[in-house]
Amino acid sequence: MKTTYPLLFALLVLVSCESQKKVQKETKTLSTTSTSTKTETKIISEEKISPQDDTYTGILNEEDLKSGILKEWFMPGYEAYDPDQAIVDKINKNIDDYSIKVFMGTWCSDSRREIPKLYKLLDQIDYNQNQLEVITTDEDKNTKQGYEKKYNIEYVPTILFIDKNGKEVNRFVEFPQESLEEDILKIVTNQSYKNSYAD
Repeated sequence: MKTTYPLLFALLVLVSCESQKKVQKETKTLSTTSTSTKTETKIISEEKISPQDDTYTGILNEEDLKSGILKEWFMPGYEAYDPDQAIVDKINKNIDDYSIKVFMGTWCSDSRREIPKLYKLLDQIDYNQNQLEVITTDEDKNTKQGYEKKYNIEYVPTILFIDKNGKEVNRFVEFPQESLEEDILKIVTNQSYKNSYAD
């Protein structure tokens, strides 16, 4: 009886270690780019976060905003916005010279007010959506991917207008000076324009 217990214990340890090795081997084969189980777990969990999650930071598209929980604030703002058509026509003549990069927060009331309007305006002028990049940040104006690093984002929404050489020409920040379309018209026609926080 005394020899049975140590034998059983040794057998359990051996089986347990073999199972652990097998699990570790399977875990390593899950990802060729990862070197540790912790990294693999982190990568897998980040992939599961979608634009509809509260903690998501990263790129959004119009479909993301028009679906799930985001549509609850996006669609009413989009449908209610009726921009001045004469200004829209003037914007349309010049806006294709710019790509637009937007930093916003799905949690932010200013973003919830201005971003549906921006999309409606861009849809009305048939703006090339390939020239538009919308990035959502956390409340500290950061993204996990670091998209904001070279742009000095302090307030959201911030809408950057970038010329064909990749240079930022101007930015709309947080709220309009006149109206969204009038502010954008000034930017894309190179008129004097300063956002609320410009020096």
